[in-house]
Amino acid sequence: MSLQTKTGNPAADANSSAPRGLVLGTAGHIDHGKTALIEALTGTQTDRLPEEKARGITIDLGFAALDLPGFGRLSVVDVPGHEGLVRTMVSGASGIDVLLLVVAADESVMPQTREHVAICDLLGIESAVVALTKTDLADEEMIELSSEEIGELLAPTTLADAPIVPVSAQSGAGLDALRAALMETAQGAHPRTTREGPPRLGVDRVFAMRGFGTVVTGTLVGAPLHSGDRIEVQPSGLHARIRGLQSHGQESKSAAPGTRCAVNLQGVEVSDLRRGDVITLSDRLAATQSADVHLHWLQTAPAAEAITSVEVLVGTAERRAHLAAIGRPAFLPGEAGFARLHVDGEGLALLPGDRFIVRGFAKNAMAGSTVGGGVVLDCAPPRRRRSDPALLEELACLKTGDRASGLRARIQRTGYAGCDARDLARETGLECTEVEAILRKPESAPTVLEAGGHRWLDAAMTHRLEKALLASLAAFHAQEPMRPGMPRATLRGRLPQNVPREAAELAIARLESAQSIVSEQDLVRLAEYRPVLDPESTAAADRILDHARQCGLEPPSPKDWAEQVGVSLDHLRDLLAHLQRQGVLVRAPGDLWFAREAVDHLRERVETHFETEAELDTQTYKALIGTSRRTAMPLMELLDELHVTRRQGETRIPRSGGPRR
Repeated sequence: MSLQTKTGNPAADANSSAPRGLVLGTAGHIDHGKTALIEALTGTQTDRLPEEKARGITIDLGFAALDLPGFGRLSVVDVPGHEGLVRTMVSGASGIDVLLLVVAADESVMPQTREHVAICDLLGIESAVVALTKTDLADEEMIELSSEEIGELLAPTTLADAPIVPVSAQSGAGLDALRAALMETAQGAHPRTTREGPPRLGVDRVFAMRGFGTVVTGTLVGAPLHSGDRIEVQPSGLHARIRGLQSHGQESKSAAPGTRCAVNLQGVEVSDLRRGDVITLSDRLAATQSADVHLHWLQTAPAAEAITSVEVLVGTAERRAHLAAIGRPAFLPGEAGFARLHVDGEGLALLPGDRFIVRGFAKNAMAGSTVGGGVVLDCAPPRRRRSDPALLEELACLKTGDRASGLRARIQRTGYAGCDARDLARETGLECTEVEAILRKPESAPTVLEAGGHRWLDAAMTHRLEKALLASLAAFHAQEPMRPGMPRATLRGRLPQNVPREAAELAIARLESAQSIVSEQDLVRLAEYRPVLDPESTAAADRILDHARQCGLEPPSPKDWAEQVGVSLDHLRDLLAHLQRQGVLVRAPGDLWFAREAVDHLRERVETHFETEAELDTQTYKALIGTSRRTAMPLMELLDELHVTRRQGETRIPRSGGPRR
């Protein structure tokens, strides 16, 4: 695959040093010489559209590669400076690590200079160099005044320490000094966009290339992409496979984060994709309709109501949205605080830490239509009142950026339901294994608990579940004093409907470990509880036992027995189970109940038979038992269950093996 005419400079490709994975982006007012300066530095004319060449202005993003001796390669994004193309400017600026602010010496600071600086400040860009261009058109005094005005503009922003380098793209004056300043700044720069989490490529161009098919370009953040990867397109959810990768005309098996790259996709058409889509790995990222954010409202922006309609720009995407203030009555100039972002239409593929720009629908005096911007804190906020004090506490916790406390806060808000670590991974951009490793650290142990199946619970909520289980058991024992315990499934069913099985079982296991409850087979009881009978039930149980001893090996059916004793069938079964637990009754297959003495006597007769015989056929067995077929067959099965006999074909043999002579 060759995309040299689309993505980069073939001449520069021949001089490829190991890249540091940083992106250099331009900013500045229209016609201040950004594109000409990039061409002078890189040899690449980034204006590729016929209209751009005809009008002499940049309309879309342009791309090049800048090789700095002693540093490596910078991917260059050239943005338009026209007032009407700020959306395009933001899509390019969102992925840059180092800013090249371009200001013409003969015009100095202009409206788009101010808006671009405001945007870069809101995006958190700190590494920058100012190129004071067109010095061949200005005298020394004008150059000095322009430098002072630029310094005043940058002073209250993240760009305050940017060096200012006079330069002329036409004559070449100052280009070496500019390269030196860029190299020094790049050497001290840190990646502004994340190099962790799922790979994310915000699509800024989509086109078809003969022989290859669909190609998208963008700046990659997060983890690397590899040829052959199965990818997902957000927010559409379409799936495709990476057929090939390229950066600045060079093919590669993988693309590193922080680089401009072209991705050849197999399985999607050009018509399926558009600028603003995000290319990522399958099931690692989900588009969202809402996000909780920390927002800075520009000092130059007008005050706005607590819920206001805006345009939000994030990465290469743009959406209409509504901002709702959290913890304050309105958006006031110069203020910063929390807000909830509600996206209209298709969702946005966001992760915590993503920067965004907010634009209004009227111009500001100093920053065009840009009114603010900020950082995403939570891309999967639950439904809750914005006036909830707990929400402010939670957002303050998320704003610190501490991963462990952020994960704990997300688990805590899920209540009884708990949270799946795989969902936490999608919400935070971490690997599922990384999420669970953080949560298993000792400092998290007092506040969150692992329930199995990747589910995690807030410890305080688990304590509440434990109390609810104990209360349910106590109520059951009071209502059913003679029953040995509550069926486990019934006990789980007494919990709120949103409690998953893993959470209920964790609470039960913790109570068992604390010796507060006891589980016996499928029944659960309070540890100190013992079944008791009231006087009436005690008398009925005595009658049942006497009758069983009289019947020997021919007991009645439960229905007949209930009528004979004078109790309900359900009550009879409770009494039979009680007597079985006491060890005085034995239950056989077929719902038959025998006195322990009768079963013991039968066992002795069978064992005596095997003292002289190797096997016991069915007819002899029936004669030995001396009962009807109704009870004979169940008794044979009972002795098998008691490990006295073992069936072998049509006969029984002793469990021990042979006759004991």
